[in-house]
Amino acid sequence: MKCSLFLYIESDSNKARRLMSYFQGRLGRISEVRNIKNILVRDQDFQEELSESECVVLVGTPQALSLIQNKQQEKHADYITFDGKVMHEEFAEIKELVKNRLLIVHFTGRTENDWIPEGFDEKQIFHVEDGKVPPDGTPTLTHLEYRMKKILLGDDFMY
Repeated sequence: MKCSLFLYIESDSNKARRLMSYFQGRLGRISEVRNIKNILVRDQDFQEELSESECVVLVGTPQALSLIQNKQQEKHADYITFDGKVMHEEFAEIKELVKNRLLIVHFTGRTENDWIPEGFDEKQIFHVEDGKVPPDGTPTLTHLEYRMKKILLGDDFMY
């Protein structure tokens, strides 16, 4: 089964998990939806999972983007829960990941100072107002779902 990997910092976890849950329901037959904690529980290699995931959704809050830009990590106990260093390296090295598989979600408005990977198409940035995910969705969530399905299914996708 294909994998959609959600990347977010701990302070965004409630909103990000709601978003993940919504898309697990919408994409359940197409893709397994995971986050960094799922990778840790399975004792898998984060860098490998990031490079091999068919779709990567980055919750791009200013703090998360700063961690990536500055190649820093967020830790909880002895575990790295957000590895900006690895993400920065992968986004710099794997142009195909940035160009074809990465989507960025903002819960607040984007600023000019927000970091985005070089070569990233800004049309792949979505604003989910305050992380609200109503059961019936929103036009933005529908568009994000469309982009995710297009990434996951490629030419086989018909809406």
